[in-house]
Amino acid sequence: MDLRLVCKRLNEYANLGIACDWDNVGLLVEPSEPLLVTKMFLTNDLTEPVLEEAIKKEVNLIVSYHPAIFRPLKKLTQSDWKERSIVKCIEKRIAIYSPHTSWDCIEGGINDWILSAFETKKIEPVEPISNLIHPSGFTKNVKINVSSDIQENLVKNVTLTDSIRFIGAKKLIQSNEADFFEMEFLTSPKGVVALMESIRSLNNSDLNVFSSLRITTMEKPLMKNAGLGRLGYLSKPLKLKEVVEKVKSHFQMKTIRLAIANGKSLEDEIKTIAVGAGSGSKLLNNTNADLIITGEFSHHEILHETHRGVSVIVTDHSNNERGYREFFRKRFTQLLKKNNENIEILLSEIDRDPLEYL
Repeated sequence: MDLRLVCKRLNEYANLGIACDWDNVGLLVEPSEPLLVTKMFLTNDLTEPVLEEAIKKEVNLIVSYHPAIFRPLKKLTQSDWKERSIVKCIEKRIAIYSPHTSWDCIEGGINDWILSAFETKKIEPVEPISNLIHPSGFTKNVKINVSSDIQENLVKNVTLTDSIRFIGAKKLIQSNEADFFEMEFLTSPKGVVALMESIRSLNNSDLNVFSSLRITTMEKPLMKNAGLGRLGYLSKPLKLKEVVEKVKSHFQMKTIRLAIANGKSLEDEIKTIAVGAGSGSKLLNNTNADLIITGEFSHHEILHETHRGVSVIVTDHSNNERGYREFFRKRFTQLLKKNNENIEILLSEIDRDPLEYL
């Protein structure tokens, strides 16, 4: 498959527009065209050992969950491991793509995958996000008062324009000369300009007509089941010790770190769980949950949560993210098959969290 087409499918799976503003997502390294992708390689982090593994497996697209380029690079030399990795990918004609927080936010993303370890009756985002576009396709609401003679011609003009939708007219006052109407429109940003020009021309360039102009930006509704973090309501309560075992099994970890809430024990019931892929710091503070599961939480944040009756499981940053790769491989393969497309998708066998439990 052509690299651009693969990137298009990756964006269909998780729209990059919902990633956090601070993030660096999408196609980060693009070799000279044309590049036909035959093998996609999935990793949580693109370390030098992981890159050597990818080269040995002769892949030509690496999908690294964490961005291989995050902070701006001022040079590409052999003195830094990240710079060396980027240079080697360019030399070997290997593209790099990072989804990062777009995978966190989407429905069916990493946070939903974390909660799939449990039977839930309801799941909602901790921090919902707005739709990328307004459902109507327009972003501006425009109201203006015009005389009846302008009203009729204005409606005829704007109905021929795709960027403007006429909503209606409300009669306001009647003068000796003409009736006046409040006219309402939905427009795109470009449609506002076209509408103003049409009004100006019909009013013989008399700018006084614009004294009644009101333009408001319409708020985009929240996306359904999308956003950062998740709050899961269990179908039936579980003892904390049961939750711990499910977490260890789901993340394939022999041990985890657990802070039990003050006055609670492993026998206490858990009804609600808040989860955050990677670092849940700040995001999960003060959530209305019995238990928090995340990769990173500071010492003082843990103390705060346990003192307000919330237990905390900390897995280290990438241990609650890495298992999603297999889930993604199955779902993305289905997306490709739906379009009669196919590429081999490999998982890194070397990628791991840098911290170990001894």
